[in-house]
Amino acid sequence: MTSYVEQAVQARIAAAKAKTQQQEQVRGELAGRRKAGLMARHRAKAKRRGIRLGFCGTCARPLMRGTYLLCSKGCGAKLCRGGDRCTQQHNTQCPNRPTAYTDSPGEAS
Repeated sequence: MTSYVEQAVQARIAAAKAKTQQQEQVRGELAGRRKAGLMARHRAKAKRRGIRLGFCGTCARPLMRGTYLLCSKGCGAKLCRGGDRCTQQHNTQCPNRPTAYTDSPGEAS
């Protein structure tokens, strides 16, 4: 048989654990939002200043604002704008390119 004092202590311990867990969850949510906001802020600042925004999906050159095109097949890769070399090379490797599978290599066209 447990006494009233022990029950009160157990209730306080349970309440403190629940409060701590709730505070940790709130802190985690706020940290996630803060991280997303900072990333958006950094992207906007880089875009304004013309800082490097990534690398070419084919030749890995650094890409600045206005110096790249996105893949025409919709995979999201950034490609050098200077010439067609990177675009043509990427089109054969793009994961969104149409493919035809046949049993015989001679039937593919």
